[in-house]
Amino acid sequence: MEFIQIEVSPREALGTSNSNRLRRAGNIPAVLYGMNRRNLALTISTSEVNRFLKTGSHLVELRLGDETRPAILREMQMDVVSESILHIDFVRVDADVEVDTEVPVTFKGRAKGESEGGVFQVVKPSIHVRATPKNLPASYVIDINEMSLGDHITVGDIVAGEGVTLTEEPLTLIAICAVPQGGDISEADEADAEASAEASAEAEDATADGDADADADGDA
Repeated sequence: MEFIQIEVSPREALGTSNSNRLRRAGNIPAVLYGMNRRNLALTISTSEVNRFLKTGSHLVELRLGDETRPAILREMQMDVVSESILHIDFVRVDADVEVDTEVPVTFKGRAKGESEGGVFQVVKPSIHVRATPKNLPASYVIDINEMSLGDHITVGDIVAGEGVTLTEEPLTLIAICAVPQGGDISEADEADAEASAEASAEAEDATADGDADADADGDA
């Protein structure tokens, strides 16, 4: 994962009213903390934040005047109605020190189990990892084309990558191709059910014929 440089400004006036004023002016309040140093209150233009987010990286170089400060995106507070960004938290990082963070999981293709009546469900869209900033993957991409009905993906199925440690239990569920509750049965299951029913009917007929023959012999 690469560092993306963004321009920031110091935020002198704090408080809710000042933060709202910044947002109305097209800026987002932020804070930089960590590594036993004092917190820095910052302001970032919305356009800079959007440019950074489009890269998919979580690593930033916050350019404040003539200095740059390496950091990682820790949290974004969102407005639940407008989905606009209200506040951003950045944590200082060192290029040679491992950090704990989340990496998104994306899925490629279409599970073949969906054509069997199943539904592909994402249970966990990101996983926790530990690595130095340079070794952090931008995302994990999983090909789901061969997933059949009932198949699942767990953390243990992820190839972490060089210098990366997955910090979650291997059996933690990430995604599954399951039959929806109350959903339709697949064509394959219908065919199996029909074949089973026919076999049962044939067995019953054979039993009935055998009983009729036995009765006939007894009458004779």
